[in-house]
Amino acid sequence: MKNPIKQSDESFFSETDILPNVKSSIVIPVKDEEKYILKTLASFADQIDIFGEPINLQQFEILVLANNCTDNSVNLIQQFQKKHPHLNIYLEEVKLLPGQANIGYVRRKLMECAFLRLSKNGGGIILTTDGDTMVAPDWISQTLHEIENGAEAVGGRILLSDEELSGLDEFTLLHHFRDEKYHLLIAELEGKIINGSFDCNPRHHQHFNGSFAITTDCYSRSGGVPEVKYLEDCAFFERLEGVDVRIRHSHKVKVYTSARCVGRTEIGLSYQLNVWKNLGNHIEDYFVESSASITYRLTQKRNLRTLWDLKSPTESDFQKSMKEIAPEIIVNSEIYRSFLQDHYFGEWYKKVMQLKRITGRNRFPPVQIDIAIKDLQTKVQEFSGCDLAQTSIL
Repeated sequence: MKNPIKQSDESFFSETDILPNVKSSIVIPVKDEEKYILKTLASFADQIDIFGEPINLQQFEILVLANNCTDNSVNLIQQFQKKHPHLNIYLEEVKLLPGQANIGYVRRKLMECAFLRLSKNGGGIILTTDGDTMVAPDWISQTLHEIENGAEAVGGRILLSDEELSGLDEFTLLHHFRDEKYHLLIAELEGKIINGSFDCNPRHHQHFNGSFAITTDCYSRSGGVPEVKYLEDCAFFERLEGVDVRIRHSHKVKVYTSARCVGRTEIGLSYQLNVWKNLGNHIEDYFVESSASITYRLTQKRNLRTLWDLKSPTESDFQKSMKEIAPEIIVNSEIYRSFLQDHYFGEWYKKVMQLKRITGRNRFPPVQIDIAIKDLQTKVQEFSGCDLAQTSIL
């Protein structure tokens, strides 16, 4: 293990050259994952293409960074490497200083490392998952298929494994499925209202690091993962939206993760599961954004995008359109200048939403989640006609 270090000019895996045929680099941060890590690595041993045929294992590499481990994780990874010499698995063990020993720093450094390595081969795809997560047999190929069909980044469907689900208590399980249904309905409604050609229904709501991929070109354009201690995936997604990245939320890209209620970060899935566990049967205390608020927000975003695509209204016409689209916002000349000067819709839209938070009023109070689900189902049907809701995918 390296001594405690402050990573600055030194790059992870700098002593190992990328092989010339590698086009995909998979990064996995590991912190005391002895219970899961062998299953995680084993899920890469027999990857297949979208037709069910074995893929060329020499076209991808796996970079495992074990940071501040105190259990048997490193030994298990080393044993796996010896038993699977046909896989390009590289392990680096480090002990980070307290200010850097967080998932935000580790993930950012790993993705920077993958970007630099792939750049030596003319570019490629950076993929990331977690040390307690098993990827589907076609995870790599389905991800690449989505990118070949126009996506620049891909958020995969992150599911709890059957074994993990069986270990949850009744109320935690019910809260989890209720929350999943709520967010899938929002994702479907977004697909129907905004109707992006590269992220159409069926789609889901997840763009988290349990299953995420991005092209090196897109990674470069975005500026990389922001410097945050946790929720780095949410911060990264927000940055990608700001530069109009084509992000696909694909049901065909799947992983299966743990359901532990004690996590390694201050906020995340394990944190949320613990909240639901403590909530117990008090479902009346589970409040969320209402269907009315979601519909208004998505419709407003669509209309702002339509205004953006015009790109040449006079300031008076702009003011008039903005008043119709977002009457709660006090529009100023600065937001009009940004409208004319900004390169990306996402960049300008973020400024509009900041202005909305400053000048807007709370028109839609939160509602109890069962009410929100019922209202969302009705709203989806209004936009769908005779189509079935995609929540049947659950």
